[in-house]
Amino acid sequence: MASTPSSESTGWTPPEGNCDKCGAPASWAEDWTKNLSWYDGAKLHVATYFASPRMWPLGYILGSQYSPLNLEQQFPNLNWRDRFEDLLALESGKKMISAVSRQKEAATASRIRSESVHDDISRVNQDLQRNQDYVVLLQNFREISLRRKDTALVSMIDDDGLLFQRNCSETIIADGKALIDSLKNLQNKPASSYKRRVPWITSLISSGAMLGWESAVYDSADGWLADVYKADSSGDGHIFSELDLTMIFKEGSQLDFRSPTWSTYEGSYRVSYPQIEQLCPEGDADPDADHTYDTIENIRPSIISQLTTAQRRKSWNGSIETRVVLKNRFTNGKEEEKTIVNDASKVLEEVEKAHASVKERHNAIGLALWELSYRKQKDVLAVAKEMEDEEGVE
Repeated sequence: MASTPSSESTGWTPPEGNCDKCGAPASWAEDWTKNLSWYDGAKLHVATYFASPRMWPLGYILGSQYSPLNLEQQFPNLNWRDRFEDLLALESGKKMISAVSRQKEAATASRIRSESVHDDISRVNQDLQRNQDYVVLLQNFREISLRRKDTALVSMIDDDGLLFQRNCSETIIADGKALIDSLKNLQNKPASSYKRRVPWITSLISSGAMLGWESAVYDSADGWLADVYKADSSGDGHIFSELDLTMIFKEGSQLDFRSPTWSTYEGSYRVSYPQIEQLCPEGDADPDADHTYDTIENIRPSIISQLTTAQRRKSWNGSIETRVVLKNRFTNGKEEEKTIVNDASKVLEEVEKAHASVKERHNAIGLALWELSYRKQKDVLAVAKEMEDEEGVE
């Protein structure tokens, strides 16, 4: 495989030159953007940078129309990811990934995916139960409002509150069915089919197919946020989120430069829960707010970032082994390091543990916020009942 991507990936070929990034003369950088807006010029410059040899293969994956992530949208029945990984392995002097290794990883992926769907279905059932609890609460509000002949409030509960909860239930049920269907769609598929786009790109590093690259993956509001960079400290690389890749490859948008709404890129959660402030305007003086903050604070520490490095070494018997080091950082500042040798299935397992850890924390925070909202609404209902009783006494 040629180490330089085709100019077809950008639709434009830079002239010969000596620019550090794109090979053009230094003075030429101003000329080729003078008729473009700053935004369009910046995008063209980055497209050129992505097509440069130093960004291979990451630039090709992110920027080429022949990227396996792009081709799989057009021809979903063909396994573009594994074939691309084999080509990279051959280019780096390795053999193609063995069938035994792929089968072992696929079996692990299938098991992990089934366990994940099982857990998600349990959460779907919990969400439906909480939704039903809220419906009962709204119906009690409606009965009181009806007795008080407050037709405006009755209409608001019917048209807004109960309708919203009914739509939520329908959405939750549809999500549960989609989860079950996803298992059927992934039967007898390779491990790469189970992976989201960010984990698949980082798996190229852990498999040894992207020699000289490292990655750091962080939790963010836009899904996994990856910083994939050259290990030689040259500064070459790119930061992108799962949402970025969905927009590029699924929705057909061009690569853009965005920052997630929030992220753990700096190493810790940026804690902000406006729902608590809205529900508890008195702030620290509200015991419900204190309880919710304490609940969130005491949630089991989760992984917030995972650093992946890989090296090829000669083992004691002369064979070449791929040694992968995964370093997890937790919300409490603890760090944990694991080394895995020549076992893609173990790497996948550890990566999925990080995903599950983050999801568990998000669900626990969501539950704490829901319980606060429900508790506040129950307080309002209790006050309404007291007022009704007092009016009845009078």
